[in-house]
Amino acid sequence: MNPGDPQRGELEPDGSDEDSRIAVSGVGVVSALGGTAEATWEGILAGRRGVRELTLFNATGHRSTLAAEVAGIGSRPDDSWSRTAEMGLMAAGEAARSADLRGARAAGLRIGLVVGATTGGMFETESLLALLADPKERETTKDDAWRRLLSNPISSTTAWIDREVGPFARTRTLSSACSSGANALAVAADWLLLDVVDVVLAGGADGLCRLTQAGFGALAACDPSPCRPFDVRRRGLNLGEGAGFLVLERASTARRRGVKVRCILAGWALGSEGHHITNPEPTGSTPARLLTEALRRAGLGLASLGYVNAHGTATPLNDAMEAAGLAAALGERLGEVPVSSSKAQLGHTLAAAGAIEAVLTTLVLRDGVLPPTVGLEEIDPACPLRHVLVAERAEVSVAASSSFGFGGMDTVVVFASDRRASAPARALQEVVVVGAAALTPRGFREGRATHELLDAPIAGARAVTLDPAWLDPARARRLDRLSRLVTVVAERALVGTPRFAEAHSGRVGLLVGNAWGNLDASAGFMRRVFDKGPRLASPAEFPNLVPSSPVGHASVYLGLTGPAFSLCDFAASGEACFLQGFEMVASSEVESVCVGGVEEASDIVENVLSRVFRDPSERPQRAEGAAACTLTSARVAAERGLPVLARVLSATAFRAGPGALAATDLTAPVGGAIVLARTEALGASIVAGTEWAACPCLATEGATGAHESAGAITLAAAVGFVASGLYPRVLVVGEAGSNGYAVVLG
Repeated sequence: MNPGDPQRGELEPDGSDEDSRIAVSGVGVVSALGGTAEATWEGILAGRRGVRELTLFNATGHRSTLAAEVAGIGSRPDDSWSRTAEMGLMAAGEAARSADLRGARAAGLRIGLVVGATTGGMFETESLLALLADPKERETTKDDAWRRLLSNPISSTTAWIDREVGPFARTRTLSSACSSGANALAVAADWLLLDVVDVVLAGGADGLCRLTQAGFGALAACDPSPCRPFDVRRRGLNLGEGAGFLVLERASTARRRGVKVRCILAGWALGSEGHHITNPEPTGSTPARLLTEALRRAGLGLASLGYVNAHGTATPLNDAMEAAGLAAALGERLGEVPVSSSKAQLGHTLAAAGAIEAVLTTLVLRDGVLPPTVGLEEIDPACPLRHVLVAERAEVSVAASSSFGFGGMDTVVVFASDRRASAPARALQEVVVVGAAALTPRGFREGRATHELLDAPIAGARAVTLDPAWLDPARARRLDRLSRLVTVVAERALVGTPRFAEAHSGRVGLLVGNAWGNLDASAGFMRRVFDKGPRLASPAEFPNLVPSSPVGHASVYLGLTGPAFSLCDFAASGEACFLQGFEMVASSEVESVCVGGVEEASDIVENVLSRVFRDPSERPQRAEGAAACTLTSARVAAERGLPVLARVLSATAFRAGPGALAATDLTAPVGGAIVLARTEALGASIVAGTEWAACPCLATEGATGAHESAGAITLAAAVGFVASGLYPRVLVVGEAGSNGYAVVLG
C-alpha cells in the first residue's frame, strides 16, 4: 500500500523521533447520529441531536424518557452477544479497516486490543437478574439462566472483538466509568512505548439499559428535556449509547507499512480526585493538573492549545467544576481557547464517551472545524469559557479531550497535527514490590507473612471476616462489601509499607481486578425497579453497581490521586491487574501503584454462573477474598528508603494454548523455585516446554477458594515466599479463556 498524497490534516511521518511518537492511523464510531465516524461527524457539525424518546424499553416512570439510542442494533447470534458488543464490533471494525489492520497482521505485526466498558450486556440480562434476585426463582431457573448471562461481564465485548476482528497478540478490558474509553488509549500508548505490541486497537463501548436510566434518574442527574451543557438552566444529562475506537501505532511503524497518520496522540495524563464517589471536587484542581501534565508530556506549551473537547455533561456540578479546572489551567488564555461538548447530541455514552470524543477531536485537527455545544443558549456565569455555539472554521494544531468518571477518575488526552509534537522518551524502570496484604476466610496477613494463607486448605466458612476496627466508620459508611474488602487490603499494602506515606505525596495509583462486579446487588436493584418502579430506585445503591466503584471508593477513602481503574479478565482478573500495574511503573506512567483483586461471595455466581467455568463436584466451593501489592520502581525505593519485599524479574501476557508460554521471554528459575497456580494440572500445562516445568507446583485453589481474584491472593503470597527467604524465585501463572499471564518474583 503506497502512502499517496496526504489529505488535508493528515501527516506523512518525516522520520524524526518516530519511535516516541504515537500515531493515530484509524478511527471508528457508532453513535445515535450514525453508524460510522464520518456520519457522526457530519451530524455533529450540522447541529443535529441524536437524543429522542426511548424505544429500546418502556421508559414510563423514569425521570427522563429521552436518550440517544442507536438505530438498527439488535441482532443476537448467541447468548454471549449484546448491544454493547455489536456496537463495539462495528466501531472497532471500521477503525481496523481504515488503518488496514489486516495488512498489519499479514506482515507479522503484533496487534493489541484495549476495551473500556461499564454496562456490558446489562440490557440483555437485567430482567433475568431481577428474577434471580429471588432465591426461589433462582432455584427453578438456574439450569438455563447461566447461558443467558454470558453477555453480562464487561469483558464479553472484548471477547467478541477479539473473535471477529482479531486474533490479537494481547487484550485487556478496563473500567473507570465515564473515562474508560480515554483510559484505554493511555494503556494502548504505554504498550507501544514498552514495545510489547506494534499496533493497538483501543476504545470503548456501552449500551443503554434500564439500570443506568433508573440509576442516573435516582441521582437526579437526568434532564427530562434535551440537555444543555454549560447553560445556566441546565438540569442534568441525557444518556446515550455507542462505541468509539482508534488505531494507535508508532509513527515509524505507520511509515514502514505505508499508512497515513491522521494525527499524533501527543500526551495523556490520568489521575483521581480522591473526593467523592459521585460528586466532583468543585475546584477542578485534578482536571487542571492533568491538562497541564498532558501538554507537558507532549512537549507542548499552553500557548499551542487550540481547542478543548469538554466532558460537558450538563449536570450543574460537573460543568461548573470543569469550567473552574479550565480557568485554573488556562489562566489568561481562558477566553481564547475554544471549548465545546457533544453530549447534547450524542448523549452521555459512559465508557464510550472518552473514545468517541477522542475521535471527534482528531477530526477537528483534520478538517479545521470546531463543533458546537448544542443546547447552550444562555451561558452560565460560573462557566465563563470561550464556548463554540455554532460550527466554525479554525486552524487547530493541538487539541485536548477531557473525560471524568464516577469516583473522580479523570483523564486528559492531547492530540496534535504538529510534526514537532512528541511524547518525551522515558527510561524503562525496574519494578519492585514494597507492600503486600491478603484477606481470605482463613484470616488476614501482610508483608512477609502473606504466604501463610496458603499453608492449608480453607475449611468451614467461605466468607471473609471484616474486623470493624479496620476501617473508620464515618469515612466507610458509603462503602459496600466489595469496596470494604478492597480498601482494607489496599490500605495495609500501602500504609503497612514502612516510610511509604512519608515518601509519597498521595500521587499513587490504584488498580483492582474484579470479574463480576456487584452482581447480586445489581439483581436486587433491578428487582425493585421492576416491582416498584424506577422512581423508587435507590440513589445510595446505584453508584456501587458501577464495575469500577470498588476502586473509586477505595481511592476516595485513602485519598489517592494517581491513576485508578478496574480490570476484568474472568478467572485471571488479579493477574491482569498486577501486569497492568507492572507496565505502568515500568513505563514511568506512575511512580507507585497499588494493584489487587477482589471477589465477594455471590449467590448468583455460585449457584448459576459457576457452571460456566467448572464442575461443582470437581473443584472447591467458591469463597471470597481480596489482596493487594504495592509496586514502585527500584529507583524510587532506593531514593526514599523503602524496604523491598520482592523484585519483579519478568511479567508477561500471552495468548493461552499449548506451548504458548515457551515462546515468551521468561526469567529462568533458580534453585528451589516453585510454580504457583490454581491447580497442579493448570500449572503443568502452562509451563510445559519451559525451564519451569521441572519445578514443583503448589496448587493454591484449595487455600484461596475458587474465585476469580484468587490470582491476586496468590501473587501476594508469592511476595511473602520471596520476602521470607523460603524460595529465591517464584513463578505465578494464570489463564482465563484465551489470555494467559506469567509473573516471576525474586
